[in-house]
Amino acid sequence: MKPTLANYLDFLTPWISADLISPLYMNRIQTIAERLPILSLGSFECWLDDNEPRVDFNVCINPRLNEQVAIKDWRQEASLLESDEFCEMRERIRYFCGLWSQKGFFLNSLLGELWQVYDITDPTDSQLPVPWIYITFLENIFDSDQSIKTEIIAKTLPLLDSSLPSELTNIFFAHLRSLPSSTRIGPIGIQKRNNKTSLRLFLEIKTLDEILEVLFLLKWPGNLDELRDSVAFWTDSRLFLGLALDFDGTFQPKIGIECHFPRERLQPELISFTQSLCERGMCSESKKRAIIGWNGRFDVETETDFWSWPDRILQTPESIPSQVSIQRIANFVKLIFEPNKSLIAKVYPMFLRPVIRNR
Repeated sequence: MKPTLANYLDFLTPWISADLISPLYMNRIQTIAERLPILSLGSFECWLDDNEPRVDFNVCINPRLNEQVAIKDWRQEASLLESDEFCEMRERIRYFCGLWSQKGFFLNSLLGELWQVYDITDPTDSQLPVPWIYITFLENIFDSDQSIKTEIIAKTLPLLDSSLPSELTNIFFAHLRSLPSSTRIGPIGIQKRNNKTSLRLFLEIKTLDEILEVLFLLKWPGNLDELRDSVAFWTDSRLFLGLALDFDGTFQPKIGIECHFPRERLQPELISFTQSLCERGMCSESKKRAIIGWNGRFDVETETDFWSWPDRILQTPESIPSQVSIQRIANFVKLIFEPNKSLIAKVYPMFLRPVIRNR
């Protein structure tokens, strides 16, 4: 029997504090992971408020490790835990990965990764949450031309979901074309909930002023002055920012602003940032200690066929390592703003399996 993603998470759980991810949520995440093959990159979205135990789970399909092939070939017996919507989404993802596995697929040089996002609103639910998906794009010469970038997105989304209504996508694409060239269009997501489809837009932006300008341009329905007053303190010294918006015909009031930490200053920045969250009642001391307490790396021994491998490794099978390193590759905090509600925060402790040499 082939290993599942749950077998990978078995390596991680001893390193993750129960203050950050409780056993109830970890059990739920493990149940989701049992339905997936080994995938090397992902994140736990840990909500930091002391009264909010929620943890969501994101996993990535990384083509540089041939993980789209692993998804295409993965077969899982039906389970009572899976709704029709869950099975439909899994087949949609498998179909796309089948296209992506073809050497001549016309988008191969442009696509980055495909992510599955499991929002765990109730860890005791008898059925698994239906993931929403988003696709990332590699940096390329088209990033500053919003018309060309929009056309690439317009070619990609129907392959992920052929049922997207044109009245939704046409308005969405018009907004993308209107964005200033200094704003990089990042991942695009598709979410289906309660028989309603929405699109997630993620933008990479350098400053809060630019975020406010873009929100004004997109006719965001929130109060820009209220937003500035709420988040200015947090965004002042970050390396770069991310802006996440949901679109279902109009952009929704609830948005996310991501604060990324430069890798060379990751630990001190993370300590300072979470301490500031604690002082403002947005993070508990126990969660802060759990976030900064793991140094982000450990080594494990596995069978050589446990993982998917990049082509350069597969060409010389004798070089496939039996020892690999699990690493935290990045940390960033997302501030979630909704008009007339308290600002909340969640952190993404990410994990990765890089290739390292045999001893």
